Amino acid sequence: MRLISTITLLFGCIYFTFSQCAIDPFIQQNYEFDAKLMVLKQIRYNTNDADYDNPFLTQSRVDYHLEKLSAMYANPQNSIEIDSLFNEFQFHVNPSDVQYKKMRFRVNTSVSWVQTLKDTGTSGITDLDNFLSQYQFSVSNFNDSSSTGKTFFELTTAYDFLNMYALLDDLQNASAAIEIINGNGYYDDNVCNYTGVDYSIPDGSLIPSFYSVSMCNIGENTNNNYWFFSFLAPCVTVAVTEYRYVTVSNDCSTVNFSRTLSTEDTELTTVAIYPNPTTDFVQVQGITTIKNVEAYTIQGKKVQIYVDNTSRINVSSLQSGIYFLKIMDAQNRVAIRKFIKK
Repeated sequence: MRLISTITLLFGCIYFTFSQCAIDPFIQQNYEFDAKLMVLKQIRYNTNDADYDNPFLTQSRVDYHLEKLSAMYANPQNSIEIDSLFNEFQFHVNPSDVQYKKMRFRVNTSVSWVQTLKDTGTSGITDLDNFLSQYQFSVSNFNDSSSTGKTFFELTTAYDFLNMYALLDDLQNASAAIEIINGNGYYDDNVCNYTGVDYSIPDGSLIPSFYSVSMCNIGENTNNNYWFFSFLAPCVTVAVTEYRYVTVSNDCSTVNFSRTLSTEDTELTTVAIYPNPTTDFVQVQGITTIKNVEAYTIQGKKVQIYVDNTSRINVSSLQSGIYFLKIMDAQNRVAIRKFIKK
């Protein structure tokens, strides 16, 4: 999966660059839309971005995100937590607040070309019709407002993805009668986009309330060189958020996971547990001193376990199912390991 090439080539679905980074076919198929969303989120508020006025995203920027996600998916350190990002939890970029498919504008209903645009999808105004044709827009919805005397139009492009922020001025300049509506990007998108296993996160109360996750997101903090995966709940009116953090080396050969941004709370990669599956006990190896052990259901609920000695954990009281052990050593380094209780 990681082959070093001296040239850039395209073969099948795998894209190789001058480093060890490569695009995995699974990521190419399932996360290209996510990669485009991440690029557009970087562009949208930065008018100085080199691609702000480019309607079509630069493929190299999309490929960068696909390569980093591929490195995570390859999971070279065999982290159970990283594995869960793509499998149990099925994280994806949330499409809210991003305009990539639709544009909205309004115009006085009395303007001569409004009815023609509603009836035929063309206006008879050369600049406007050229704009619609060039970017393959069609009128997907319109509404006459008697209270304002205006007609609201929604345009949808046949392209899979466009940088709509680059087209705002072009649409405005197509006719002086047009008033741009800077929509919030929700439109018909599924912002309640979480499709992974049932998972609940607590609020910050002393006696916490748990919220079932219905939204998720992936993003990159380019200033501090880390990626975040976030659970959000409830949908739209978000009350609580929980994060996972991942760092990827420049050559994609090293991928590290953490539940916090603390430099102390880093993952132990040498820890193993056995037997797995188990009925009564799990034995921990690869750690000198266990400071603390916690167990969680796959929904994120903490459950009671017993540590018989420094490395043997009694899980006999747990019901059958899938659980996660969070094991901390004396240096506050953490290992998360999944096990099955028979």
